[in-house]
Amino acid sequence: MKIARIFAYRVELPLHETTYKWSGGKSVTVFDSTIVGVETDTVLIGYGEVCPLGPFYLPAYAEGVRAGLRELGPLLLG
Repeated sequence: MKIARIFAYRVELPLHETTYKWSGGKSVTVFDSTIVGVETDTVLIGYGEVCPLGPFYLPAYAEGVRAGLRELGPLLLG
């Protein structure tokens, strides 16, 4: 079995609690989440999610995950 395809979707994940608050008046109502799928040549697909604690906690984390997938993903195929 080999990896045939890797795909990722950015998803804005609204909070069920409506707001997540930090000190200093920081808060978020939506988390920037990434859903990742890995498909094999046997059509088996596995899914994962990366959802950091919002832009105030680690501002570049969510986009960094997607940038990492763009760089490393092609190297995992086959």
